Amino acid sequence: MTLNDAALTTGATAIKNEITHIQVHSTNAGPTWATGAVGSRVASTGTVDADGDITWSNVAFTGLPANQAIGGISFWTASTGGSNRGGGVPTGDATANAVGEWTLTSWTETSTAS
Repeated sequence: MTLNDAALTTGATAIKNEITHIQVHSTNAGPTWATGAVGSRVASTGTVDADGDITWSNVAFTGLPANQAIGGISFWTASTGGSNRGGGVPTGDATANAVGEWTLTSWTETSTAS
């Protein structure tokens, strides 16, 4: 079976709508993302492009420990509790600043039509 871009966009939109919060972790705690949480989850809304890629941009985290290393991020269906929907290791600047702020500048989950 081959899914086209319209089908991938429909599926990606449903996934994006389910993911309401992003969590920072001190280490890459995948695949369950049950350990190493730092600070609070941050509400975030992604966008879906015409071929089903989901992008989260400029997600600002505050209240982290000063100079906290960011070892991973995870996606959640709620601000507390909820269900995990995956995560990964950010690239680029992965350290909070001296006052405990860090911004996830961009994260894209890609899909491809066959």
